[in-house]
Amino acid sequence: MDLLLPHYRKYGKVLTPMTDDDFVEGMEHGLFHHRKHKGYIALLYYYAVRKTEGLRAKREQFTITRDKLFFDVGKRLKHGIHTTPLSIRLEVPYVNEIVWAIEHTDPEQRVWNYCPKTGYNIVARVFKYPHFFRLSRITNFFLDGYSIMDVHSWTGLSLRALDFYLGLVQTTEMGESLGKKKQRNV
Repeated sequence: MDLLLPHYRKYGKVLTPMTDDDFVEGMEHGLFHHRKHKGYIALLYYYAVRKTEGLRAKREQFTITRDKLFFDVGKRLKHGIHTTPLSIRLEVPYVNEIVWAIEHTDPEQRVWNYCPKTGYNIVARVFKYPHFFRLSRITNFFLDGYSIMDVHSWTGLSLRALDFYLGLVQTTEMGESLGKKKQRNV
């Protein structure tokens, strides 16, 4: 049962999202034992899927076009919905690692054929724990101005679950607003 929950003992529960620069820094300087590990981490970071949703992904769930990578996640875990396939542009940093992993997987096979503990360890060597990617992507979507319904469509999370992430964004924005001069309409 312990493997299913995030391991917060080592870092504590991190509630500050990572930036794209933090992600690139980790990908450039982190410890990766196999090239497919980078693809797995890029998948988690960009698509904001759960660790297990990434590990169960088969080659056929991906479609590569001239300029985009589509991922049909399937029915989301924890009472989630089946979202439409999610797309990201191929020129986004490290998406090429996801594509490489897909292309080096036999048909009908899982792209990242690891157990949950290995999936956790791949992430923990560089980026704390897998849920940190989900927290970062969802929080950054809200910081970028996407609506609750937009993020719901991407993640499959319930509106109640998204309320937690929206609260993180609102407190961040409130803190940043302190000390700024406000324009007054006279």
